[in-house]
Amino acid sequence: MTGGGRSSAGKRPGNTLARGNPVRGTPRARPTLILIVLALTNLVSYAARNGLVAVYPDLKARFGIDDAQLGLLQTVFMLPHAAATLPFGWAGDRYDRRRVIIAGVVLASLAGAAGALGHSYGGLAMSRACVGLGTAAVVPVANSILAQLFEGPHKASRLSIFNLGLFLGGVAGIVAGSAYGFPAVVIVIAAPGLVFAAMIGGLPVPAHTEPPPAIPWWRYLAQFVTRFTGEARGLLRIRTLRWMILSTVAMAFAAGGYAAWLKEFLTREKHLTEVQANLLLAISIAGGVGGILVGGQIADRLRARLANGRLWTIVLGMTLTLPCAVLALELPNGPALYAAGVATLFFISWYHAPMAASVDDLAPPGKSVAAQGLVIFTMHMLGTAPSSWVVGEVSKRSTLQVAMWVPTAVLVIAAICMAIATTGFAADHARARAGEPTAA
Repeated sequence: MTGGGRSSAGKRPGNTLARGNPVRGTPRARPTLILIVLALTNLVSYAARNGLVAVYPDLKARFGIDDAQLGLLQTVFMLPHAAATLPFGWAGDRYDRRRVIIAGVVLASLAGAAGALGHSYGGLAMSRACVGLGTAAVVPVANSILAQLFEGPHKASRLSIFNLGLFLGGVAGIVAGSAYGFPAVVIVIAAPGLVFAAMIGGLPVPAHTEPPPAIPWWRYLAQFVTRFTGEARGLLRIRTLRWMILSTVAMAFAAGGYAAWLKEFLTREKHLTEVQANLLLAISIAGGVGGILVGGQIADRLRARLANGRLWTIVLGMTLTLPCAVLALELPNGPALYAAGVATLFFISWYHAPMAASVDDLAPPGKSVAAQGLVIFTMHMLGTAPSSWVVGEVSKRSTLQVAMWVPTAVLVIAAICMAIATTGFAADHARARAGEPTAA
């Protein structure tokens, strides 16, 4: 494969596509094609992540497990998923980014299909861990590719299209689980991943703007821990990025808790039928899709007026989410509950595109994928990974109604931390673009 690596000698400096085509001035179809394929790959990745959400009764019947063990399945998925963003992010800054994504997607697809063969809770957990490991390659590396392709005032709105995969993939996983049950659902979700992996291999992905020196794989493995640790320390010296990381950890905890238990909450606590619960989820996720698009547009418009406009978009979204989430927890089944569910997912989804764009804005030259990987690592390792287990454990000890208040309360922390991050964004962004040392 060509592309995603070093520029050939004799070519003019600047962004290039894999075969030497300039990013600016290339036919619009090429960046659009890359965006579409990566967005669909992200969709399948999130479908794999959420494929078991709709089959909790099947899992309880087959393996004889309780709420805490159900929640632990998502934790087992997220721990290697979070840890793998570091090596995948580091590799994405140094090697052909297509190959990095392909390796992860193929692993996730094969491991997901293998989960259908297991007859024990331990075997299923191992399958979920491998799926989590593989899907970790998609978001940090794809964000870097798309941020390079769409650098400029519309970056967040373009990244919002990629992030549609989060909600569309979530609903695809839930629909597949409801339609096929376990174990068929894991096979149905695994197959498209192999198709998109093949398509990614032919994409004209842009080359790195500052290609790193070539090193053999064995030296890469030997140097990974020390070099990435050093890069992470450097990135964590960026004050704004530190507060953004704290906020994303809180947001990820809230979103992870909701995602893992919302379907079960609707049927168990709100007494909705399977059809009613799926309908409410579909409508609410449609609100989430709209929120991603609207959040990206608002973020770019506020960014045109304020240096920290994208971060204020996130603060506003989190603040508006809180009353909607409270209503969704307390209202009985009816039109008002549906409206609250739609509004909750609409506002909570505003952060995805502006967050990715802002991380890219703060990253020093040549550190974009590493910065994306660091943020995704911390948010998933410290936020998403424990959330499903914590909610499940609280549910086991009390009720699921009480447990769902835990992620709701954490949203307050997310909003406060992001508001603090806005105060230093302009200065840290200017330092990053100037290539100056970061301020602690």
